[in-house]
Amino acid sequence: MIRSHILALVCCACLAPTSVLFAQGTVAPPDGPVGGLNYDPQTGAFTPVQPPDGGWQGLARLLQRAAPATDTSVPLSAAQFSAHVARLIDQGQAGEALELIQLRRQGLDRQQAIGTDVQLRYQQGRALAALGQHQQAQDIWQQMTIDYPELPEPWNALAIEYVREGALLRAREALDMALVSDPDFAPALENLGHVQMQLAQDAFARARAADGRAARHAPGS
Repeated sequence: MIRSHILALVCCACLAPTSVLFAQGTVAPPDGPVGGLNYDPQTGAFTPVQPPDGGWQGLARLLQRAAPATDTSVPLSAAQFSAHVARLIDQGQAGEALELIQLRRQGLDRQQAIGTDVQLRYQQGRALAALGQHQQAQDIWQQMTIDYPELPEPWNALAIEYVREGALLRAREALDMALVSDPDFAPALENLGHVQMQLAQDAFARARAADGRAARHAPGS
């Protein structure tokens, strides 16, 4: 089968926010950093964890921080947060990525924010798939193809899931839809090549098997 040949998903920075997120369980605010980020449950903002200072320069910074001052830490933007989550998934930290996503969604819910972060929704599917929760990931991406049919990424993600299940024809259909959305979407083009090659190999194998059966049943055989 082709499972080992399908390419990894690519996070597209051009995804734009729109409608409603699906429901998900709540997560208790963490006592410390999660996935390399600090979380403020009051504002729902995430900020990078600063590495510890060392040496004389570190002592100078420590004394500087001891003086009364305003916290100048800048919260991550939606795009920066999504990119951080994508890196966690790529590094095998899907559990921490999923926890960050759920905390982010809870913050948006408390703020009664209009719309949703589509990148976040897509990365949630990636995190679930990485954790082996493939049906939940498929449900997310399937709904995204309905809500945002112009985006190729959910179609490509679904195709990879279908290949994992051995449903190559469904995978080809999903990749065709990705390329309707964006004819130059490189991951779908390459994945389609792999799928087409495997379908051709399967067809040749069936043809050889059919020839063998015909030869066995031929008169005089």
